[in-house]
Parts: sequence; structure tokens; C-alpha cells
Amino acid sequence: MSTLTVRLSDVEDQALKLACEQSGKSKSEVVRELLSDSLKTYRLRQALQQAHAELSASARQSGWLTEDDILQDVR
Repeated sequence: MSTLTVRLSDVEDQALKLACEQSGKSKSEVVRELLSDSLKTYRLRQALQQAHAELSASARQSGWLTEDDILQDVR
């Protein structure tokens, strides 16, 4: 396991302390959970952006400009 030092604003520090009090977890535990969740969301967003970049031209060529266009073809 590695160590990371992060500087927090006073507002962020207070929010973290409150989250720790409410959850009964340490700062490290709360930050690790939040970071893990955030990284999953980040990776998903990146994958969706990549798929959009790769597929949007083909979709437009197929006449798919909206979700309704796709749904009409799928049905």
C-alpha cells in the first residue's frame, strides 16, 4: 500500500470530518472509498467518450442522429 498526502481546504476538511463522524470510519477509509468510487466513474466516463468518438461517425452515416432513430431501427 502506498501513501498519498493531500492538502484540503478548510471546507473540504470539515466535510471529510463530518463524513467520518457519520460513518464511524477513519479519514483514510472514507477517502479510499470515495476515491475508488470516483475512479470507477471516471473510467466509465472515459470508456463512453471513447466509444462515442469511435462510433459517432458510423452512427450518423446510418442515419442515427437521436436515440429515437436507434430505437426505431432496433424494434
